[in-house]
Amino acid sequence: MRAKVNKAAVSEPARKKKKTIPAKIWSFFNSLKLTLGVLLTLAIVSIIGTIIEQNKPIEDYLSSYGPGWTKVILSMGLDNMFHTWWFNAIAGLLTVNIIVCTLERFPPKWKSLLNQVPRGKFSPRMIDNCSHNQTMHLTGGLDATAEKVVGIFKRKKYKVVSHKEDDGLYLYAWKGTIGRFGSDVVHISLLLILIGAIIGGVYGYKDFRLVYEGGTMQVPDADFKVRLDKFWIDYYENGQIRQYNSLLTVMEDGKEVLQKQIWVNEPLYYKGIRFYQSSYGTAWDKVESASIGIVRKDTKSLDSTATIKWGEKKRLPGSEYSVKLIGYTSDFAFDERTRQVFSQSADPKNQAVNLEVYRNGKLISTPWLFLKYPGIFPAIPDSEDDLVFAGYTGIMYSGISLNKGPGTNLVWTGSVIMGLGFILAFFIFHRRVWIYLRETDKSTEIKVGGLINKNQFAFENELKNIVKEIKSDKST
Repeated sequence: MRAKVNKAAVSEPARKKKKTIPAKIWSFFNSLKLTLGVLLTLAIVSIIGTIIEQNKPIEDYLSSYGPGWTKVILSMGLDNMFHTWWFNAIAGLLTVNIIVCTLERFPPKWKSLLNQVPRGKFSPRMIDNCSHNQTMHLTGGLDATAEKVVGIFKRKKYKVVSHKEDDGLYLYAWKGTIGRFGSDVVHISLLLILIGAIIGGVYGYKDFRLVYEGGTMQVPDADFKVRLDKFWIDYYENGQIRQYNSLLTVMEDGKEVLQKQIWVNEPLYYKGIRFYQSSYGTAWDKVESASIGIVRKDTKSLDSTATIKWGEKKRLPGSEYSVKLIGYTSDFAFDERTRQVFSQSADPKNQAVNLEVYRNGKLISTPWLFLKYPGIFPAIPDSEDDLVFAGYTGIMYSGISLNKGPGTNLVWTGSVIMGLGFILAFFIFHRRVWIYLRETDKSTEIKVGGLINKNQFAFENELKNIVKEIKSDKST
């Protein structure tokens, strides 16, 4: 018999501990450990996103981190991490976590606050147990004293309910209940911010484009183009740069629909996309023109030079050769695996041009000529002549950042609501005061006791001032 009893006693808690799969999932998302883990992960990711500049040209990453780390950055999306699937997954996990935590905690809190208003009498001993309490005796009847007390609390913006019994009058006064919901308002704001961030991560983007004067860029995920009509720099009298400007024209269906001058902090906004003036410089992959000379290999003497414009085919004076300028790199590098030439950086450290060389109209070679190392590779095969790269005229570009953020309004709304939540949480305090009045032989006894969820010192002073007003002989 005892064995059966013990078995039943053990099996009952075991049955209670056993959770269904939905309950386990709910418990997982309701975990404080999950919240802390996700927040720590987001903090680390945000630090990485701050250290590694976002949405920069690949040349900038190659210059700063080298080919190996650049490959890691690009493969993991660390150059545009706030729009990657894994960042959106982390934000989504935190969103679900906040929703579950709010649903778990808000209804009981709401119910408990509603039930805090006494529906009848309460034990006067409860007042003595309050951290802030006073007992006093006033001359005058119970009704007159009660009217005075109620009037004082109402002037202090308290709500007051009363309940009369044979043994006395029970009053309950309270204010600042809404302050208890400050954390819930902050939760709602976080949800809006996270949802806005996820929407922006999925449907939005940040991009960066280099545009040459007169050039046009196709805007991603849009049915219009933007043309750079003019780029210029304004200077102060002492020669320092005051600001750099771009004159942009929006082209839609082949028509000019909008033109605007932009500069730093003054973007162009069109169809939900913002265009920011973010940088400028000299192009690392294109030049306006290059100076090409022809030399004798034996004497190294320069016979003649010609200025070749980009994409132009031109005959070198006094020779049987024509050249066409087809490529340029500001900091020459060569990938042996892919056999690709690229620029390691945007800085003019090792300038080189790529030419098509023709003899009597026939293409004979496509050499790279180096400004700092003339003659390192023969440009003309089987000839006593050679070509040198003698100089060039660079092209200025305007660096335009593009930002499409469909969730931006939600993020701003969440930020405003978060400010409201902080005001509720840190500046509005839930005060509760219990007052018991009873008539004695010669006076009316008043017991006053109260509680506050925060700012105990200020509440103590407030309660002392209320007691002073109650004791005073001034009429209400």
